[in-house]
Amino acid sequence: KLDDTDRNRIERDGVRPLSADDGLALFDAAVAHGDPALVPIKLDLRALRGHGDQVPEVLRGLVPAARRRSGTAGAGSTELRRTLAALPEDEREQAVLDLVLAQVAVVLGFASGKDVDARRVFSELGFDSLTAVQFRNALNEATGLRLPATLVFDYPSPAVLARKVLDDLHGTQQDVRVRSVDAAWHEPIAIVGMACRYPGGVGSPEDLWGVVAEGRDVVSGFPGDRGWDLASLVDVTGERPDSSYVDQGGFLYGAGEFDCGF
Repeated sequence: KLDDTDRNRIERDGVRPLSADDGLALFDAAVAHGDPALVPIKLDLRALRGHGDQVPEVLRGLVPAARRRSGTAGAGSTELRRTLAALPEDEREQAVLDLVLAQVAVVLGFASGKDVDARRVFSELGFDSLTAVQFRNALNEATGLRLPATLVFDYPSPAVLARKVLDDLHGTQQDVRVRSVDAAWHEPIAIVGMACRYPGGVGSPEDLWGVVAEGRDVVSGFPGDRGWDLASLVDVTGERPDSSYVDQGGFLYGAGEFDCGF
């Protein structure tokens, strides 16, 4: 079920809602038309034109891509950099955050960026794959950066993303120095840690190797710590419905003590 935010976003994208009467009339028209694939949709061409060259490819025949005027590309990003350069260093991150929140508000249909929680995860704010791309495109336009389409997944909240954008704008990301270490060529594979837990009381790699080396049988009776009604579960005759005719198997000891909350 769509909420008001979703409806507002869809309408801004140029798709108008259909009334029940309109929907039924279009359904009747589609049945009578005979073509195999028809889409009942009401478009707002003015809203679509407002998206410029971001209009979906399938609608380009109705709304051709807008031509960019020479010399205007990047003007917004240049102005942003000048604005940030004029601010004290401790105020620049907030300025970028305000920009990010404003773009979030536009894409998701909030009244303004002040209504967006900067520390809330993007997915909780209402982003999906479509709005994530729209948001990335808008932010690229505003900043002049080339941000990835996975932006809202790589940087989970507006606050985190604002720091990333500021770093990219001012080139403050520091190079990571990697210290080379001579490999021990006499040891081509080094196992630095290992853990395992298997049926038969195996709780370490040494236990597992012991089972393999000694050929031990790890099959045991049904455990009594799972809350199972063993009396009704097992019927060795195999005649009672919903029961097992075997009473042994490979069970992980102590599994009933697992604390999922912890």
